This record gives sequence, C-alpha cells and structure tokens, in this order.
Amino acid sequence: MSTGSRPNAADSALESLEAGIALFYEDKIAEARGRFEDVVASGGESRFVIRAKDYLAACRRVETAADGVPDDAFLQAVMARNDGDLERVLELCGGDGRDQDDRFVYLAACVHALIGDGDAALDTLAKAVELDTKNRVRAFHDSDFSLLDGDERFDKLVHDDSD
Repeated sequence: MSTGSRPNAADSALESLEAGIALFYEDKIAEARGRFEDVVASGGESRFVIRAKDYLAACRRVETAADGVPDDAFLQAVMARNDGDLERVLELCGGDGRDQDDRFVYLAACVHALIGDGDAALDTLAKAVELDTKNRVRAFHDSDFSLLDGDERFDKLVHDDSD
C-alpha cells in the first residue's frame, strides 16, 4: 500500500463519520447507522473507528427506545458533549454508580481536558484506565486530550504496558 492512499482513506472515513453525525442529529438514525458502519468496516484510523462505534451504540439505543426519546444516561451525556453542554456532561457522569462505569469516567476525563482542567482530567483518566485498560488506547488517539500532550503523567497513562 502506498502512503499516498492513506490520506484519501482517512478523508473518506472522516467524511463518512461527519455525514453520519449530521444524519444522527437530523434524527435519520438508520441512515446514520449505515455511515458509522461504513467507517468501522473501512478499518481506517482508529480514532474515527472509535467515534463511529460510540455513535453506533447511540443509534442502537435510540432505535430501541420505545418512544424514540433516549432514556440512556450515557447517550444523553454523549449528546450533551456533542452539543457543547460540558457542565451537563459532568452532571450526568456523576450520577449514582457511574463512577464505576468506565464509559462515564472516560467521558468525564475528556470533558475535564476540554475545559482545561488537566489535573482532574489526569485523575479521572487514571480511574478510567483502571476500570478498563482499553481506555489507555482510546486516550492515546483521542484529540480531546491534546491539552495533555507531553505531560509526563499522561504519557505514562497511555504508554504503560504493564497490564
């Protein structure tokens, strides 16, 4: 494979992901699901695949909701994050028992990083990695943590292969 084809594959995956997100927010869930499935099937850049999988899960939840209104707290948190309502995300992530659910803990870590609270982001990310070591890889590829690039603690969290 030539390196020249990589940007095109990444561009294609990004275009499909963006189209899927737009369709998702237009409540065209079935069409959005198809776009997200395309991204996952492409085997493209892992950060796009991770986001597409998150949206696929959200699509499934919306499709299975009896009245079409999402009643899943994690879906609500993801939607609030995408709407830029970061305070609401932290409220939803702080609910009963959610401090033991790696999805909520990881999302809270992302939000802390986005709002510039590096210490809270690192502490929360450490908890997310403790709950599920796959979060180490997610964080490595997640641009939400760009604030922490070069931070020794962040580097240790995302590169530690002792587990």
